[in-house]
Amino acid sequence: MKVRKYIEKFPKKIIGAAELMEKIILPYGLLADEVTQLVSEGLLEPVKSSGLNGRRPVLYNRYRIVRNEKDYSDVYGQIRLLHGKFDHQYYLDHPESYREQEEDIRALSDFLWHRAKELETPMSINERSFSIFGKEKLLKSVEKKFSSCFHLRDFIWEDLNIYATPEPFFEYIHPNIPEGDILVVENKDTWYTLRKIMREEDKVRLFGNDFKVLLYGEGKKITRQSGRLREYSEEVLGEGDHRYYYFGDLDYEGISIFQEAKQKNPEIQMSLLTPAYELMLSLGENMKYPMTRDHRMPRADLTAFLALFSEDHQKKILDILEGGYYIPQEILNYSTFKSHMKGNSHV
Repeated sequence: MKVRKYIEKFPKKIIGAAELMEKIILPYGLLADEVTQLVSEGLLEPVKSSGLNGRRPVLYNRYRIVRNEKDYSDVYGQIRLLHGKFDHQYYLDHPESYREQEEDIRALSDFLWHRAKELETPMSINERSFSIFGKEKLLKSVEKKFSSCFHLRDFIWEDLNIYATPEPFFEYIHPNIPEGDILVVENKDTWYTLRKIMREEDKVRLFGNDFKVLLYGEGKKITRQSGRLREYSEEVLGEGDHRYYYFGDLDYEGISIFQEAKQKNPEIQMSLLTPAYELMLSLGENMKYPMTRDHRMPRADLTAFLALFSEDHQKKILDILEGGYYIPQEILNYSTFKSHMKGNSHV
């Protein structure tokens, strides 16, 4: 019934017959029948002092909407028994909020009453979530709205003592060179190709750089968390002066990924593998470029990116991007890389 749906969402207590006729697209006879039905169900009460509208079937000019008041008397006692870290007054004033999340609120309260000491030991987010709620994904689902899901006092997200568990990188660390740079590669095929050459041919030198580590950036994955590459350096590579190079598609998104990765990891040295892009331009010079897959242009500081190239290369890059084209990094294939890579310069 259209009238029922309309009044269920109507914010006021009194509604006029004229408004119903204006807002609801129904023949007057059908609308009047629905109003009469709702009156018989007790959902509408005619305001008799408003008078009749003079039409047939007759309706009163105004009706009072009868809303069923929910009974929350059973939850007030439960709210008062919540742990002191909960904002009791908030839940007493908003019992519907308590009832909607009763199971999870009580689980957290019980945990704080009986097992709060466990918070002294760090856990991953899913481990902590299962420990408290018996649901390993719950905390992850409310991470950005924890304070609005659980109304607490003197207790914040950080008090859960959770450590981040970002997706691990696909990496290849060459075992035969003592030190070298790190190459972050945007796409999987290129990463596997480079790894294959490094493993099978023992070639690690590319465009004048010895690369000890290959990281698969997996598109935007390296930009999802600030400091992710810094953490990788500290936890995996250890102390030392680690230099990163980035190589991806020649398109707005690839440029944006490189610049965002630098911005989110200010403590590391990260440069563009410029010669790789110059080789892409050279190999693609006489071919038809593919159209960009996404015609929206991601935020990218094109001026800063172009400044890394010669004027001739700048013009070529601009012509490609402004024409709606791009060059995938896969233009540099196994044969191309193999012919440009050399053995370890430290030997």
